[in-house]
Amino acid sequence: MGGVVTVPIISSIEPAVDCIIDTVESFFDRLFEITIDVASTVDVWLNDVVAFTVSTYETFVSWFFDRATTVVETGENIIRIVVANAAGSTERIIHAVITETPVTSAPEITSTIPLEQSISNVPGGSNTRTFGATVDQSTTVIFSVEGQEKRRFNAVTNAAWECDFSEYSAGTHSVVVTASNSNGSDSFTWSWEILEQPVITFVTPSADSVSNYDAEGKRVFQASVNIPCLLELYLNDRLLEKSSSEDTAISHEFGTVPLGSHTIKVVAKKDGTTVEDFWDWNVTEYPPLGTQKVVLCKTFTKATSRTHTDHYLVVTHATLMTYLSEELRSEKCQLPDGSWIYLFHLAVRGSITDDEGGEPPIVRSAVASHYDDRMYLSDFDIVQIDIEETENKDKQVLFSAFDPLCYGIFPLKDGEIRNISDNTVAYDLVCSVLGILPIPGCQLISAAFVFSRLCGLCLADTTRIERIYESFAYEEHEDVRETSGVIFGPCDVTNYIRWIVWVNKDQTIRFNLNVKLFENADDFMELNEEISIDSSQDPIAL
Repeated sequence: MGGVVTVPIISSIEPAVDCIIDTVESFFDRLFEITIDVASTVDVWLNDVVAFTVSTYETFVSWFFDRATTVVETGENIIRIVVANAAGSTERIIHAVITETPVTSAPEITSTIPLEQSISNVPGGSNTRTFGATVDQSTTVIFSVEGQEKRRFNAVTNAAWECDFSEYSAGTHSVVVTASNSNGSDSFTWSWEILEQPVITFVTPSADSVSNYDAEGKRVFQASVNIPCLLELYLNDRLLEKSSSEDTAISHEFGTVPLGSHTIKVVAKKDGTTVEDFWDWNVTEYPPLGTQKVVLCKTFTKATSRTHTDHYLVVTHATLMTYLSEELRSEKCQLPDGSWIYLFHLAVRGSITDDEGGEPPIVRSAVASHYDDRMYLSDFDIVQIDIEETENKDKQVLFSAFDPLCYGIFPLKDGEIRNISDNTVAYDLVCSVLGILPIPGCQLISAAFVFSRLCGLCLADTTRIERIYESFAYEEHEDVRETSGVIFGPCDVTNYIRWIVWVNKDQTIRFNLNVKLFENADDFMELNEEISIDSSQDPIAL
């Protein structure tokens, strides 16, 4: 052999597929042919045993396997064809699948992963997408992207490819899986859209650090995202808002929150990708609201373990978080004799959340479907209020208002109704006479002593109430709706209690405020505060 010798390459082969399907009989009847670009010797191995050889240098070789000397097995058999010369060697592999009965129909892809042809992913999560296919007979399965082969599986009926798309550009890509053998081929194409990563943009407020409230005594946080996502909004890791479906915006309006630094977190989730952003909210003063002043604002948190067994004996276990928020405001005005009237306004709000399940507050009725795994998110039962004079008792008098949202709040002394007579007037009228803005919802007040002061009279036999004490049902539902036989309603419902304290001129008095919010007889949350009033000054919580 003269001239430059190059490594031989098999330029064509027959059969022209990597996987052939035969019975034993048809295998030995099959003709194999190869064309080589330069003259070479040929060795053919079947299951690691030499089955055919050509020791002369040839550019074309054909053969049948010898039935007498060649052993094939039912299932996969590997044919290795090696061509060689002085410069080196090259080989090709054919997978021969031997079946007991003839299989002559073209292969069919019977299922795919994912099933949908149009799919999408967002970079930033696992950055991995699995593609898979199931075929009704053994084939060579090839996955390709934009016409470029990415992964090949030989003589299989199932194949799965995990694609790392971290370096793929945003846009739509064509992914094709092809299953082929000597009987034919089948293919399936996915239209794969790689989306932009979610980006959270602060809308209101636009700065990531804010202080206090707006002119209306509120603070609204609103964020948007560049692509539809599942959105959540948290206050100090407590879930407040959660979108029911993918959306591009989320918001929450806050009233009074405790003084201090708070974190408002927005979370956007899309196809396994999660992005977060934060506002820092520094609250150094309570919001103004007309003539009202905030005396205290507190939030309490307690973890509780809950087990629920329904009438189907299905047991549900959960660790829940119980929240109690209370806000006390006051207004004041001076009477003609120099004494002062203080109107107190207490808001009590309770909620139970399943933080592990990512569930915001939900109230549901006692009757729920047996398959409802959130049945344990029950409501509250009782609010207990105890307001008792503690210092300078003879220089102050308590009066209470009847509020339709909080039944049973009457002027009481040691649990007995006192000072109830015909000498009562409309609550709004009393407030207007005192120069205090009326609060919608309050209707009546026991006013004998108040009017005695307004008229400059001294009623020596007027009963001075030293304590307001009552338990009443927690009003839980508003905007209630029914879905699939289960009652839903927001659990962050505020109950309001109002009362009045009269204070002598130039006196300092104190009273104790105790509030308990009961789920049942054993489980409750409690606030206990002592309130001090210097006549003419705003009340303070000690």
